[in-house]
Amino acid sequence: MNVVLRSPGIYCQMPGAISYLGKYVKMFGKRALLVSTLGSFERYGNRLVVEDDSLTINSAIVERETTQLEIDNVIEQFAENKSELIIGFGGGKTLDTARAAADAVNCPLIIVPTVASNDAPCSALAVIHDENGAVTELRTTKRNPDIVLVDTDILIDAPERLFVAGLGDALATYFEATACSKSGALTLAGAGSSDISLTLSKLCFDTLINYGSAAIHAVRAGMANDAFDKVIQATIYLSGIGFESGGVAAAHAINDGFSACPESSHLYHGEIVGFGTLSMLMLENADSETVNTVLDFMCNVGLPVSFEQLGIDPTDDLLMRVADAACTKSVMSNMPFEVTPADVIRAMLKADLIGKSKLAENEGR
Repeated sequence: MNVVLRSPGIYCQMPGAISYLGKYVKMFGKRALLVSTLGSFERYGNRLVVEDDSLTINSAIVERETTQLEIDNVIEQFAENKSELIIGFGGGKTLDTARAAADAVNCPLIIVPTVASNDAPCSALAVIHDENGAVTELRTTKRNPDIVLVDTDILIDAPERLFVAGLGDALATYFEATACSKSGALTLAGAGSSDISLTLSKLCFDTLINYGSAAIHAVRAGMANDAFDKVIQATIYLSGIGFESGGVAAAHAINDGFSACPESSHLYHGEIVGFGTLSMLMLENADSETVNTVLDFMCNVGLPVSFEQLGIDPTDDLLMRVADAACTKSVMSNMPFEVTPADVIRAMLKADLIGKSKLAENEGR
């Protein structure tokens, strides 16, 4: 078996981890460019205290979407400030902008996520969008981040909806890695799914199921606990390594289908991936125990399980556009069987049906 794994150089997760930023910056140079949205900088910038006069950290404010224009702007500011490394500070799309820019200038990259809304922090993958928000490119960078600095004091303060979206993104990891293992599809790391990647992916799933609800209570209370720490490891590290070295398939293909449609622009990546996972189980005719476990988890943590909860009107036109995009030049080909747009439509409608049934069942209790 050929085994190729991708991972960050150092993964550091703890309360107050951001206080070590200066230490890690000094590993690579003295001049850094901090890439952040204005919102993240205004909310958490006061925690970016680097007590070292030998270090210079300049800021590059970006917009929400990762576009080539945003990447080029960061590259320009990197050169203007004579920077030696880039720090990505924010959510998934900000981190992708920082990642793509660091790859273009071939400099070290430190990632500091301010939300746990997806598994982007550890990845070497930058998802590039056009100006309308549609995914145009999945750009694999030359290496993963050198440092991933996860401050749980910051993440516990993030909005609950973003935390829940991270659970949805991570939920797909095990099922997609398993599908890629069966099909023999190449992963983003450049080989097939290995026992190592499958084991990490299964640990990710088990952690979500066992600790997800308790972690949600911690977020609502604003106080991190053991369950929260474990789930953060799952959504950021285990899912990050799992999707990259284990593979992605139908759940993310369906997400990519929705991303091309303006009707879903109000949704977060993980919310769509969660519904895509449920739809993927319908494609696979998964056993009832697995489906019920996933449905119970999604309902307990607040992930949308129906089109109504997604805030989407499932017209024939929309479903066809999503299904066509999901099956065209996408990771849907990593499934161990052929999937047609008609299959995707049936799977989504069935997912919506069982999702509504579970919601009605829960209301009747």
